Amino acid sequence: MPQRCEGKPMSEQNKQMDLGIRELRQEQEISWKATFSHLLSSVRYFSKFYQTFAGMLETFLPALSVLSFIAGIYLASVSKEISELVDKSISGFIDLYGWVAPFAIFLILTPSLARMINSRQGQGKKFATYAIVWLSVRRLLALIWAALFSVIIFGFPLIGNHSTNVLAAVSKSIISLGWMATHSSYFYAMYAAMITVWLSGRFHIITKILDRCANSIEIVGQAFIPIVPVFMLAIGCYIYNLPQNLNDQIGGNDITFVLHPLKIFGLEIVSDSSVGMIMVYLMASLLIGVSCFIWHFLLLFLVRAKDSTFSIRAYFKEYWIKVYPLLWATSSEALATPLNLYLVKKYFPQIRQEVRRFVIGVGSYMNINGTMICVFVLAGAVASILGIEISFLEFLLCLPLVFLIGFGVPGIPGELLLFGGPIVMLLNIPPELKEAFLALYLGLQIGLPDSFRTGNNSTDDCLCSLYLNGVYEKKYLSTVEEDEENG
Repeated sequence: MPQRCEGKPMSEQNKQMDLGIRELRQEQEISWKATFSHLLSSVRYFSKFYQTFAGMLETFLPALSVLSFIAGIYLASVSKEISELVDKSISGFIDLYGWVAPFAIFLILTPSLARMINSRQGQGKKFATYAIVWLSVRRLLALIWAALFSVIIFGFPLIGNHSTNVLAAVSKSIISLGWMATHSSYFYAMYAAMITVWLSGRFHIITKILDRCANSIEIVGQAFIPIVPVFMLAIGCYIYNLPQNLNDQIGGNDITFVLHPLKIFGLEIVSDSSVGMIMVYLMASLLIGVSCFIWHFLLLFLVRAKDSTFSIRAYFKEYWIKVYPLLWATSSEALATPLNLYLVKKYFPQIRQEVRRFVIGVGSYMNINGTMICVFVLAGAVASILGIEISFLEFLLCLPLVFLIGFGVPGIPGELLLFGGPIVMLLNIPPELKEAFLALYLGLQIGLPDSFRTGNNSTDDCLCSLYLNGVYEKKYLSTVEEDEENG
């Protein structure tokens, strides 16, 4: 009996302990759920607040960009330390993104390519081939336009007095292509995309995963809007410090040569002084900008002729003015790709998702006609002030190599470095002027020339997406829909 009496209280005590443990666990679970719910609500609130903030900022982005540019000039004038800090911070950010860019391009390009290639009747694959060929033809035409522009502006002849080594040009083209195929991170991204597309035809879950990644990148694109004024501030600092930058880039090479006046339609700009060199730099940059804008307007008129509903005014007011400042300030197509995807999607919703992602993804390294134009126009400017005569024929003989090297450019500031050496060889620059030509060519391409060619490259992607979307819907998508209707 005593044992039973003692056992009963123990049983009740155990029950109470179990009940207490269960209640404690329930309280902990409720507390954890409440914490998670609170955290989720905070994230949603912040996301909503940020979207509202980004939307308001996007509305006033043009004015903020101009004010930031002026602020950058002012800060550089009052504080050398701030100017150097801003310049280093922006350069570090762009260098970091240069490592990320190939992965971003892979994630943007692969799902669209997979959807096209794996579509019925192979129509998507045919469109991808058509788009790549069309973009390649535009690159060739851009190079021819740049050669014509340079010959006209600088007064060069159609046929020169000395011959260019054609065999050396072809040989160099093959060697450069082989080097890029084995060393360029962008080629690696292309190889990875091809392998992934092949696997996605057998494992459809891969395409779904990549689709989600691509959607995430587009969402991230909106996050780039607030940093546009920051980069405009940085370019303001750069322009204020332009004399010192040019001195560091060119004057520190101990180069001795005669600088001729830069002649443009009878106007001569003396280039044998620091002020004169700045004027040459600004004029060369302006010429690159003009040639790029003419090229861009030709594409605008082509899209307008293809689609009567397209408004050139709305294009500049709603899209161009909001993406161009970031492109111009950062000189980086790679950095602006997410923002470009977001803005094209927002202001041109008629463009099909697979076309938009494919054209902008491929365009980041194929549709770089601003870079192609910059290569020839800058070479013409440097040759002019060194007293070197370049003919239209010699420009054309450079075309194969420049065309191929363009596939390996990284889409970041200073990418014309890849073209310097080959251009010197192909244009038969006299040995005594090779060092001077390279120093000027590589020094003057930083900054404003970079800005203008980048602005052309990425905004071209938008117009190409509009044009190719019409081709896709009329020639390729309609064929697939007819096949599906006919069973």
